[in-house]
Amino acid sequence: MALAAIPIDRSSGREALKKLVAHGKDRLARGLWVVIFPEGTRTAPGQRGKYHIGGAWLASHTQSTVVPVAHNAGRYWRKNSFTKYPGTIQVVIGPPIETAGLKPDEVNQRVENWIEAEMVSL
Repeated sequence: MALAAIPIDRSSGREALKKLVAHGKDRLARGLWVVIFPEGTRTAPGQRGKYHIGGAWLASHTQSTVVPVAHNAGRYWRKNSFTKYPGTIQVVIGPPIETAGLKPDEVNQRVENWIEAEMVSL
């Protein structure tokens, strides 16, 4: 299986979080990595998006380790743009964040702080 996407109905609020945890636990139990983009989409260079709680919620409720990743794809592949600009996308992988004992808000804040600090140099 190349891709086992987790469907998210953003309009269903807390019910969506419950389903995310159920699907996420299943994927993790099968040894799959769960990749979540907390901002949901690319942002323009220099802009800061809202970091949604879903990934942190899943990590906190499963006590999974989070590995934050920062990239500058938004510089070359703009949101809602058909045009792709040439360039080299840089990806930086951060230090693992252990979530045992952390609330989702704390996990989300640590991820956001690390990513935003990295974006300054990207």
